Amino acid sequence: MQYEKMNLVTKHGQVKGADGTLRPNWVKVGETHETRNGGISFKIDVLPVDFDGWINLALPNEEFNY
Repeated sequence: MQYEKMNLVTKHGQVKGADGTLRPNWVKVGETHETRNGGISFKIDVLPVDFDGWINLALPNEEFNY
């Protein structure tokens, strides 16, 4: 099975969208890596000061810059 690298992202404040509405600002805080035995490791690089404890897995996405 082919492993697809994923990003670890969390909400950090809000940004104004193109239509003027506020939406959550998603920040990349780390990424996943495949281990030699087929498992998955998480590498967390940073956490926002107001971190709420939730981290989401997301495929790399150019539109949202993560």
